[in-house]
Amino acid sequence: MNFYNKTFPFFNVNRLNYRIVKHLFYWLLFVLFFTIIWGTYDNDYYRNLKIQIFSLPSRATLVYVTLYVLIPSFFLQRKYTVFIVSFLLLLIGVSVLIQRPIIFYVVQLLYMYNFKSDNFFAVTEIMNTILDVNLAVIIPLGYVFFKSWQKTNQKAIDLELQQLKQNTEEDYIYLKIEKSLQKVLVRDILYIESQKNYTKLKTTEREIVVHKSISSIQKSLPEKEFLRVHRSYIVAIKFIDSFSPSKLILKEISIPVGRKYKDEVKDVLSYF
Repeated sequence: MNFYNKTFPFFNVNRLNYRIVKHLFYWLLFVLFFTIIWGTYDNDYYRNLKIQIFSLPSRATLVYVTLYVLIPSFFLQRKYTVFIVSFLLLLIGVSVLIQRPIIFYVVQLLYMYNFKSDNFFAVTEIMNTILDVNLAVIIPLGYVFFKSWQKTNQKAIDLELQQLKQNTEEDYIYLKIEKSLQKVLVRDILYIESQKNYTKLKTTEREIVVHKSISSIQKSLPEKEFLRVHRSYIVAIKFIDSFSPSKLILKEISIPVGRKYKDEVKDVLSYF
């Protein structure tokens, strides 16, 4: 077993054995269930068991072609219309070409003593055959659809968590204050002012002084939320109360607009 797993990584014996056992268990339960259902009707469980066994080729064909051909080729590729049409054609084909001949030429003669149909293409009988064959695929299809929905839903949750994580990371910057790194909420920053050998950050709650250049702090801020208006000032756009070509007002604080930055300020703030 280890040899096969190492030599052929895609060939997992344990997984294969588990799948085979699971499928055999499903068909055993399926046959026993309908044997009991129909056997209860006429009290002939052995006859109904043989009828259910004779129906396995058509049912297995429908189930496995659907699971291993139609679903990977169409359903998982989101070609839902093609999948539905292909499944219906397969269902009709299996019912008419496999199940109907077995019922008409074998089961009806050997086990259905009280029922005789002289017309192979009787519409009512074919419809009953289609419904009977289709019973076998309901649970596997339901399981596949549920797992597909679960996987899609999990991807959506993972994507949402990833986006939330990214947004959360962008909401903070870390600044070295004295001998420790402190987390500063980006959304609380009003403006940043360069003062000779240090830089001051004014937030809604406090003032923070760091020994770091204003340009290096600017690189860690979201570009769409902050605007450089002066060699010594960066402002949070959302806190701008009013502006003119020469100054901005943020929470009653006047911030000058440098000559070099006037055009950019006009473009960003749509000043005419």
